[in-house]
Amino acid sequence: MRLLPSPFLSPLARSADRWRLHPWAAAAGAAWADLLAVLLPTSCVVCGAADVSLCPGCRSRVRRSGTRPFYAQETAELLPRSEDEGGRGNGTEGEELPLRVLSAGRYAGSLARVLLAYKNHGHTDLASVLRPVLAGALQQAVDDVEGGGHGNGPGVPALVLVPVPGTGRARRRRGYHPLGLLLSALQSGSLLPAGTVLEPLIRPARRSGREVLHPVALLAAVTGGRSQKSLGRSGRRRNVYGTMTAGEPGTLAGIRCLVVDDVLTTGATIAEATRALRAAGARVEGAAVMAATAAPACDASNRDANPNPV
Repeated sequence: MRLLPSPFLSPLARSADRWRLHPWAAAAGAAWADLLAVLLPTSCVVCGAADVSLCPGCRSRVRRSGTRPFYAQETAELLPRSEDEGGRGNGTEGEELPLRVLSAGRYAGSLARVLLAYKNHGHTDLASVLRPVLAGALQQAVDDVEGGGHGNGPGVPALVLVPVPGTGRARRRRGYHPLGLLLSALQSGSLLPAGTVLEPLIRPARRSGREVLHPVALLAAVTGGRSQKSLGRSGRRRNVYGTMTAGEPGTLAGIRCLVVDDVLTTGATIAEATRALRAAGARVEGAAVMAATAAPACDASNRDANPNPV
């Protein structure tokens, strides 16, 4: 089911991601991988075991690392405020709560190595390991949002899963959109949470003259569009400010969203995605990621969490 037409991804990009999901394409890819294994021997991206991208033992550890999701927003200092109760908490008067971000696991150890190999080193075969990790985080986040009183009522619109868009430069360098590929596979396999709709509502922004003259946008020119991971906290915010749009004000009025990204560090990217959606009139209920850099104090069920990555 589709909520809105989605002109935000180019037809060529959408076709490329759909092509990867076809059985014959997967079979051709497996055959090509076998040939490469002979010509260019591979090894486990975690432990270095020969002839396999991820050995059975490391595969099990990665899957276990995503089975106890936790909320990681407290240490992501650039996240925007939550819209719950005006963004204010129930404890200290005047306390503002950050947007809730549920993470499947900690960005460290085996999970971090697999994510890096999948995103930056062409290991698309690792998508089969990461799909259940992302699916679990989405299900927990949606259950918490809908169980918190925002959904399940008559007339309440479906919750829209909105992926953070990749940049054109990153797609050209990789040849695919890592997050989009995972979400497309979950959608085609009917593995997205019930009652949700997947829509790429955010696109890269074309800045007007007034926006270019905004103080924060002017400072962004200093970074030269560098990768987020190479920047500090303030640099990350400047680097992404004003780079996304979800349409004109009011075009998404009445739409409820859950932002989806791969990794949470400072929260700058999710903050920009949230800004774009709210500027178009949408309500952002929270976000979900596969991994977060902060060690959890407790998981999403408020149980003690093991801070040691596997």
